[in-house]
Amino acid sequence: MGDDGPSSAWLADAIVAARRLAEAASREAMRGLPLDTGSAEFRRYLVNRLGCRREECVQVFYFNGEGIYIAEDLYTGGRRTECLIPLRRTVRRAFDLDARRIVLAHNHPSGAARPSADDIAATARFRQIVEPLEIRLDDHCIVAGNAVASMRTMGIF
Repeated sequence: MGDDGPSSAWLADAIVAARRLAEAASREAMRGLPLDTGSAEFRRYLVNRLGCRREECVQVFYFNGEGIYIAEDLYTGGRRTECLIPLRRTVRRAFDLDARRIVLAHNHPSGAARPSADDIAATARFRQIVEPLEIRLDDHCIVAGNAVASMRTMGIF
């Protein structure tokens, strides 16, 4: 049997490139669209972006005052069970983009698509800091595998 190392490496690179291309296409499709965290498209995007990650990470979505998508950032904490909301970077980026609304999303690699007590407390602290700066936190979604939970839909805020 021959060595299939280079072809395996090429295939792996092609898969990674295809995934990045699909993510970029999804981001472009959202650009200029109004915010709807309950839409199937947004939830599918969250699952594709965060659902399979092994470490906990935070995705921050920035919107203008009318709820039109501007940009997003992904932050990884390097830990399997915790990734803190990068408050200073998020606020700075919101000001740079002139964003008036934010949606947070993070994953639970453990598989439970429901906010923990720490998630709820961190979200409340985040809101208390950004709202006096005229930045509204519209939602905080938790992603686990193929499931997405919305704190807004759950009535947490």
